[in-house]
Amino acid sequence: MPNTSELIKARYGDPFEVLRAVERAATQGYESLSEDDLFMCKWVGLYTHRHDKGYFMLRTKQPNGFVTPEQLETIADIAERQNKGFADITTRQDFQLHWLHYTEAAAIVKRLDAVGVKTLGACGDIMRNVIGCPVAGVDKDELLDAGPVVQQVSHYFLGNPAYANLPRKYKISISGCKTACVHPEIQCVALVGATRTLDGRTEAGFDLRVGGGLSTQPFLSQRLNAFVTPEEVVEVIRHITEIWRDSPEYREKRHHARLKYLIHDWGVAKFRQALEERLGRKLAEAPAEFQEPPDTYRDHVGLHAQKQPGLYYVGAPVLVGRITSAQMKRVAELCRRCGDGKTIRLTNRQNILLLNIPEAHVEKVLAGLADVGLSINAHPIRRSVVTCTGTEFCKLAITETKARSRQIVEYLEHRVLLDEPLRLHLNGCPNACAQHQIAHIGMMGSKTKVNGQIVDAYDIFVGGQMGRGAAFNHPVLRKVPAADCAKRLEALLLGFTRQRQVGESFNAWCARVGDQELAKLLTGGDGHPLGDPDADELPTPKVPESDGPVY
Repeated sequence: MPNTSELIKARYGDPFEVLRAVERAATQGYESLSEDDLFMCKWVGLYTHRHDKGYFMLRTKQPNGFVTPEQLETIADIAERQNKGFADITTRQDFQLHWLHYTEAAAIVKRLDAVGVKTLGACGDIMRNVIGCPVAGVDKDELLDAGPVVQQVSHYFLGNPAYANLPRKYKISISGCKTACVHPEIQCVALVGATRTLDGRTEAGFDLRVGGGLSTQPFLSQRLNAFVTPEEVVEVIRHITEIWRDSPEYREKRHHARLKYLIHDWGVAKFRQALEERLGRKLAEAPAEFQEPPDTYRDHVGLHAQKQPGLYYVGAPVLVGRITSAQMKRVAELCRRCGDGKTIRLTNRQNILLLNIPEAHVEKVLAGLADVGLSINAHPIRRSVVTCTGTEFCKLAITETKARSRQIVEYLEHRVLLDEPLRLHLNGCPNACAQHQIAHIGMMGSKTKVNGQIVDAYDIFVGGQMGRGAAFNHPVLRKVPAADCAKRLEALLLGFTRQRQVGESFNAWCARVGDQELAKLLTGGDGHPLGDPDADELPTPKVPESDGPVY
C-alpha cells in the first residue's frame, strides 16, 4: 500500500506544475492552495513557515556552491525587501530565504531564474543540490577540477521529469580534492577524487561510494571499489538513480525510503552487479593503493594561495550561516572591484569565499570583509559552528538553534583558547540536518524540565570522525538545558586544553579520558545533569524523518 506522499505525487503528475498553483494563489488567495499543492511546493523550492500562515521559505540550488556577483546581489535585494535582511547558507552550499509572502513567491522564483539561480528540485523527492569542493579549479593540491562535472550532473537532472519522482530526497557530492572536504561518507552517492595508472600514464577520476545518510538512523557510505572517469559520471549516476527509483519496496514506508536502506539491505556486491547490468559493462576496478584521506579539518576560511600564480582565495566565516544583505552586497562589490568579477563560492560549512584575488588587492578584500563583520581572523569556535534552521522556521524542530548557537559562540570565544577549529554542530531535532553525528562535538535538540517548566535542552555527543576510520559520534550527556550549554561546553573544552598531550586531537583525548570523565566535566563534577531530578524521565520528543524546511 503506497504511503500518503506517494498517493499525492501520483495524483499530481508533473510536480513542477505546482508553480502555476502558487501563481494563481497570488490573485485568488492563499486558501486556493490545496494540501496537495502545499506538499508539492517543495519541488520548486518552497516550504511553508512553521508559525506564519501565508509565508514561505525558499531554497535555491547553487551547484558546487557557485555564485556570481549578480546572483548574490539579487538574493541580497530579495532578503532586504522580503526576508528581514538576511539569508541562510546551508550545508548543501545553497541559500534559504524566509518570509516570502505567497503573493510574491512565484514572482521571486522567476526573478531568481532570470539571473541563473534555479530552485527546481531544491526540495522534495528529487536530487538535491549537488555539492563539491568550494575551491575546485583553484586548489593547489586537487587531483582534478570536478566543478565542470558537478555542473554536467546538475544540468542533466535539473527539471528532468524522468527523475522528478524518487522515493525520497537524494543527495550527491562530487569532488576532486584530496581532503574529501564535502563529507562523502554521508552522501547517498559520492564521487571522491582518485587516480589510476593506465598504459603508463596517470589518469584522474573518481572512487565511487553509495549509501550514506544521517537523520534518525545514520549510515556511512560504502565504497563500490570502482573507478569512474569524468566522462562516465553522468551515465553512472543516472543508472544508480534509476535502480533506486525503480525499486517499489522503498516507496512503501516513507521512513525507509532512502537509498541508504537499499544499500544496507542489498549489500554493495549485489548493488554493483545491478549497476553493471544496467550499464551493460563492468565498472573499472578502483586502484588497490587507494586510501581514505585522514580526518583533516578544512573550512576554507582564511587567505590561501591558489594554483594560479599570483592569485589568492579568501574564505570568510559566516556565523551560524546567517548572512545579511549588507554582507552579501559587500562580497559582490569586492568580487567586482578586487577579483575576477564572477567567482564567489559557498561552502558546506556555511561560509563564503572570494576567488581569483590578485595579491595587490588582498588587503582591500580583507579590510572590506572585516568592515561588515566577515573578518577572517575568527576564533576557532566561530569557525567551527554549523547549525540547522531550528524552531524559528522549521516545523519539525524541537529547539531554537540560530540564536542559541550565536550565544554559545560569543561566550566560548572569550573564554577558551584553541589552536585549531573543531566541528561543533548544533541540531534542533534528531533529523540531523546540521549533521550533528559527524561533529567532534554534536548537540541534538531535546526537552527537559527546569523548576517544573519544560525548556529547550540538548544531548551532547563527542567523537565524530570522517575520512580514514570514519565513525559517528556518541552521546555522553543527555538533556542539558539549552541555557547551560555554553558553560558546560566551556568546562569540556577547558578540560581538553589542560589535559591533552602534545599533539593530541580532541577525539583522541576524548577516547583516552573516557565518557565518565567527559560527563563529569560537562556536569561540573557531580555526574548529574542540571535541572529537576526527574529530568531524565522526560522522553525525547519523537519526530518524523525530515522532509524539511531544513538543510
